[in-house]
Amino acid sequence: MRVPTFKAISGDFKVSDIKVTGAVGAGGDSIQKVDANGQWGDVYYYLTLDGTGWLEDGWYKEDQMTPVEDTDVIGIGEAFFVSAGSDITFTYAGQVLTGKPVVTAPMGYSMVGNPTPIQIKISQIEIAGAIGAGGDSVQKVESNGQWGDVYYYLTLDGTGWLDDGWYKEDQMTPVDDADILAAGDGLFLSAGSNLTLTFPAAL
Repeated sequence: MRVPTFKAISGDFKVSDIKVTGAVGAGGDSIQKVDANGQWGDVYYYLTLDGTGWLEDGWYKEDQMTPVEDTDVIGIGEAFFVSAGSDITFTYAGQVLTGKPVVTAPMGYSMVGNPTPIQIKISQIEIAGAIGAGGDSVQKVESNGQWGDVYYYLTLDGTGWLDDGWYKEDQMTPVDDADILAAGDGLFLSAGSNLTLTFPAAL
């Protein structure tokens, strides 16, 4: 799973803005969008058929015949799930957000990504709408596609036990500076209510 780490210079970030190196050929590399509400979205294929007299290299819709359009976009904080036929490299073009990116996540399970080109600390992610002890958690999806650590956001301030904030999987130990989310990494979110996540500004 990957996320775009820049905002388009004008308008939304287009699928066509994602450059690919190392693609294997017809139908061998594809991505499926994960919408802002955590639902699976459209599938896009990167075809390397230039010179065959059929199709040029580039992104195509699910029918693998229709080139993507300007309306095929991936928003800030949204993600895409990658199926690759080889080791491939994605290159994003755009601008760095000057404000704090805000991502809305519905109650239940969804996926969001680090929408900035910088490494951020888990402790820097602000939450509005958390419900309480153990009701909201995230599991990191590391850059190699493997599942990572689980973190809980606890709202226990004033109980005399724990302050509001992010805690490690034991739900007793606060996160520290080693708990980070790299550019392009993702989070699998389990929310007890509708949440708003605010990420730190890159600039």
